[in-house]
Amino acid sequence: MKMNQVLSMLAVCGLVCGAEAQVRRSSRNLQPLTRRPETTAERTLSGNSKAGVSTIPQKPEQPVATITRVTFLGPKSGWGIVKARSPYYAPDGKRLGTLSGGTVFTYNDVKSSSRNDMLVCTVQREMEKDGPYLIDCTDIAGFEGDPATLDPEMVQNLSRYFTVNGRLEERRAMLERDAKAKNPHAELVQQTSQEYQASIKKATEMEREANSLTGSRRSKALDALRSLKYEQAAIKTRADKAAAASKEWEAKNKLDPAVIDADPEIRALRAEL
Repeated sequence: MKMNQVLSMLAVCGLVCGAEAQVRRSSRNLQPLTRRPETTAERTLSGNSKAGVSTIPQKPEQPVATITRVTFLGPKSGWGIVKARSPYYAPDGKRLGTLSGGTVFTYNDVKSSSRNDMLVCTVQREMEKDGPYLIDCTDIAGFEGDPATLDPEMVQNLSRYFTVNGRLEERRAMLERDAKAKNPHAELVQQTSQEYQASIKKATEMEREANSLTGSRRSKALDALRSLKYEQAAIKTRADKAAAASKEWEAKNKLDPAVIDADPEIRALRAEL
């Protein structure tokens, strides 16, 4: 089946509706996950206490972050097909797994989330339906009506088209992962990132302990915490340099589109569209 045949069916039937979406942006002063309100120990380390302890340079304020989310503008009920491999969730938000491209579903409500709108749906699995599940509205092609009232062959052809399209996306992603695996900086990025996260955890524990002490024991604990803070800054510098080198390598070694086009599996899948 050729791509233009699928598109012709969509145009003739006038079913497409779920692709409508509205991008909304909002600005918030987001704090890093590792940042907490300043505690007594941190005020002492930063020189904000009356003890007059030498200060540690503070990081500049984080820039205002922009959050983008997609609002679903289609009808509150209908049906759809998963465009490519997509996660799906329980009504309480717990991730349950992934759905393959070409999966047919019906939905009867749209819920807001912190990311994008989610469709409340039941999934067609052979002769049975499972659900309710939540699926991100950006991962689907949505349609009006009920697939049970439509020509079964047309629904099957649409499902087959998105099944092949989903397999194409998966193969392309695999080729890109294989290319990135050759990045000589990847191991150092992972190592320094883990070291930095470990230092954050250790600093939190040391700070908690220091806040529970008094007198000379507290002073010694604060000295140790101050030393760790300087060490943590050095680790962060190494991690940032490794990440920058990795990013630069990836920019210079992007996967050539010609390699994707020449891949036998990609060529075979495209021939099925």
